[in-house]
Amino acid sequence: MPAPRAGDPAAELAAAERLAGEADGYGQQADALARTPVLLPTWSAPARAVAVYGGCALVGSLLMLVALVGSPVPVAGLDLVAALSCAGVPLLSFVAGQVVLARWGRPALAGGEATTGRYVPLGFVICALVSPSLFCVYLLLFRLLR
Repeated sequence: MPAPRAGDPAAELAAAERLAGEADGYGQQADALARTPVLLPTWSAPARAVAVYGGCALVGSLLMLVALVGSPVPVAGLDLVAALSCAGVPLLSFVAGQVVLARWGRPALAGGEATTGRYVPLGFVICALVSPSLFCVYLLLFRLLR
């Protein structure tokens, strides 16, 4: 489209209307993006919470495995490691999941999803069950391998 002449008000008005429509479209796109969470934006809020808590519990369990393997204490006397594995690691995994969901699991602008909660009971159950269960699996594997 050729540039409108300076003396043609109808053409200038049409160009201004077209540019305003484009700007409105970009504004709506920016608003839609700001109303979706940064972390897993296409997932539902419960699925996002399960993925985050499960990932944090698995990372905590891997750190627990490193502590278990690197511990100079023999496998029979693992009272401190067992206590940390059954209480400390799940708690730290749960707190890490809370922090991740609070920071990246919520939209920048309110009103994007109806439920953008952190699902505290669900997260606590996931973290409290996964880490101790994997600790028991690790102990069984070490017992069987020795």
